[in-house]
Amino acid sequence: MAISHKKAMTGAIWTIASFGATTGIRFVSNVVLSRLITPEIFGVAMVITTFRSGIELLTDVGIAQNMVRSRNADEQSFQNSAWTLQFVRSLILCSILSIAAYPLANLYEIPATAIQLSAVTIIFLGLSSTSIFYLQRNLQFGRANMFDLSCDFVTAVLIILFAYMSPTIWSILISGLFAAVFRVGLSYLLPRARNWFEWNRVHVREIFSFGKWMFLSSLLSFLCMNFDKLYLAKTIPLATVGIYAIARTIADLPAFLAGRLGYSLIFPMVSSQHAATRTEIRSGLLALRTKLLTLAALGVACGVAFSDVAVWIIYDPRYSDAGWILAMLLIGTWGAILSAFSEYTLLGLSKPVYGVVANALKLAGILLLLPIGYQWMGLPGALIGLAVGEVVRYFPLAIGSVREKTSFLLHDLAMTAIVVAATAGLMWGRSEAGYGTSLDAVLPLLSAGGV
Repeated sequence: MAISHKKAMTGAIWTIASFGATTGIRFVSNVVLSRLITPEIFGVAMVITTFRSGIELLTDVGIAQNMVRSRNADEQSFQNSAWTLQFVRSLILCSILSIAAYPLANLYEIPATAIQLSAVTIIFLGLSSTSIFYLQRNLQFGRANMFDLSCDFVTAVLIILFAYMSPTIWSILISGLFAAVFRVGLSYLLPRARNWFEWNRVHVREIFSFGKWMFLSSLLSFLCMNFDKLYLAKTIPLATVGIYAIARTIADLPAFLAGRLGYSLIFPMVSSQHAATRTEIRSGLLALRTKLLTLAALGVACGVAFSDVAVWIIYDPRYSDAGWILAMLLIGTWGAILSAFSEYTLLGLSKPVYGVVANALKLAGILLLLPIGYQWMGLPGALIGLAVGEVVRYFPLAIGSVREKTSFLLHDLAMTAIVVAATAGLMWGRSEAGYGTSLDAVLPLLSAGGV
């Protein structure tokens, strides 16, 4: 059975609408927080969040992905085994991060107790019901997206409320704990929410069998996504790190949307097409990809051309440098969008190895080029290194798509041409109107050796 275009578009609309609402909530929260806390606190929060998300990804065994793709996932025994494994993992992660807090605190000059408080959040999240994965598996886009949207709204309210009462790193971390408790409680109000302790060896073995690839993929993804944060946090002042965090948060939005569409829509839809041929799968995805990538291309082009204007309007002068940083980050974001769509298509075909290779090459490129770029041209050079890493990541996925007969290489090239043309046109029009470009501030930095 081929992919239903109507179902695909319904899922896309739900996902994009939910992401748009979530982005709006987070954006407003981010702007309000920038008025309540200093750039230094933003920097500390980014480092601590990186530690927590890092240790979660470094031990990812593919529980969520197995709940979506496994033919046994509708069995209560499988769900209980996955939930038990999830909770045991959360206890182990909390213990590891709590112990590692002391050397990490000394390295980055932040409070160890702050890292340990963040680690407690992992335990609460480990109690979440597997009902969240059930919704995704059964393509219940409305309920799944409303669940995420509700959690994001409550999180934003809590973090603003706590920061208003006490504009410190502690208020941000405590609000995170309360938000985690809310997410767990809400997950048990969803369909098929009942879970209890069970350890079925057959099911656990199946999870680990597929999970070994997810572990490698998540490990490499974390390093790819966070090496720049950890490297720059030790290289530039924390205030500049906070400004970078603002720009990075905004620049990641298009890639996060592509990732959510890939994970919540493309992955489960391709996984469900057991009887379809590769030609049918590719044909079913083509129209969806065209619409989504056209919107993404125009969005990225506008973002690159007017990022500094947006920052100037929304943030106070302390964050003005986020404008040109955002413009440079968005250039690399286009590669991340194309890679996300290809990676989740291949994952739906149970071919995670290509994603592992792609992230490994991206990491190698970043490890090499980001420090060299920084030493040569300062922060702008480091950002160029990041963008090149995204390009490197795309090639193994393109090769994998050709081998699996689901290639969209020519399609991606055409969409990339739209991005380049739209960005160049907007930049030219703005310059001709006498308003310069979003990258004007970069040239003096390059001549001076960067930030």
